[in-house]
Amino acid sequence: MKKLVSPLMALALLQGCAGAQFTLPHLSDAEISRAALAVQGGASNLPRYDRLDSEHRDIVSRVGDRLRWSAPPLCAHAEVARCAWTIRYVADDEVNAYASGTDEIAIYRGLLRHLKTDDEIAAVIGHEIGHHLAEHVEEKKYNAKIGAVLAAVVTGGLMALRGYQSPSYDLNAGQRLVDDSMQLGATVGAISYSKDQEREADLLGAYLLARAGYDLRAAGNIYKVLAQMNSGHTTSGWFDSHPAGPERIAAWEKAIAEVEASPDKLPEDD
Repeated sequence: MKKLVSPLMALALLQGCAGAQFTLPHLSDAEISRAALAVQGGASNLPRYDRLDSEHRDIVSRVGDRLRWSAPPLCAHAEVARCAWTIRYVADDEVNAYASGTDEIAIYRGLLRHLKTDDEIAAVIGHEIGHHLAEHVEEKKYNAKIGAVLAAVVTGGLMALRGYQSPSYDLNAGQRLVDDSMQLGATVGAISYSKDQEREADLLGAYLLARAGYDLRAAGNIYKVLAQMNSGHTTSGWFDSHPAGPERIAAWEKAIAEVEASPDKLPEDD
């Protein structure tokens, strides 16, 4: 008989596999509250900058190339083996951008139409490059697996307590329960510590933008835009995959100060 991983052991694995690799600036409640004052209005008040798809592609290509050329010192510092990414524009009105496990970064028209300058667009792409630099994609995959294992162990224990071995027990229903719990566990595992990962990607993005010569203060407007899109949320909860807008605004201000004070423009290891 195989020895099952105990719930506590699985939880310990989940907690230990994804922390911040680089030191994140501390945020106080007062700093977050002050940042919240910078968020005025909701999504309906956001300006729109309608461009042709060809214009969006040119901007993404221009900004992406500039960031890629500036990335090698950060790649070496983060000890990542690959320092090349495919950055593509998606002609879709979804407000989104993502980094995938295939070294791909995508940014959508729905987000770009609310961004005015190259600095703001660079912040989005730099953030997604930050996910690759910190290897967050692999961390999330591992977290999802551990979350699924933990959920299966806990569910199996509960089934045992309720007598799943009795003749009247519906084995198919039991299997469906385990499958459903594993799916939920994988989802929870995948978002565990993701708020720290998002902040870490923001921080690495700030260093990358500085190396590429972008204006960090102008770039920070992206976080005000995102905060307006999610107005009413001052702090993030356990199941939120991203920090709340004011948290990110405050963290970006701290990141600017850290980058400006760094002589080598490289983040400190945690």
